[in-house]
Amino acid sequence: MGYAGMGKKNRAAHWQEHEQSADKAEKARSKPLKDDKAKAWRKACADYLLANRYCYDCTKRGYTSPADQVAHIDQPISQVKFWNIDNWQALCEPCFQRITEGKPLTVQEPIPKDAKLYTVK
Repeated sequence: MGYAGMGKKNRAAHWQEHEQSADKAEKARSKPLKDDKAKAWRKACADYLLANRYCYDCTKRGYTSPADQVAHIDQPISQVKFWNIDNWQALCEPCFQRITEGKPLTVQEPIPKDAKLYTVK
């Protein structure tokens, strides 16, 4: 179907509707899905465990155990605290279960790269 028989008003309405639809689709694409949050957390944990290979809690007690989980040191009450790696610790499975007490983790939205955050060293 062409635009020849639409008339100026119909064309304008058509393109306005098209633009609204495109804006809505763009917003939906840029919004992370629940699965995207979990995927981002799994990737962050994998990267963290590459740099922190041993269980922090076991090391404090004089043991050496490979770490396979990441847990927060303090309760992550905000998005910034959740994604702050200074609030993470690498743990082995037994220490992870003991420290987290099996409580499920609510993954926060990742902080976008273009976020304008003020940071202090």
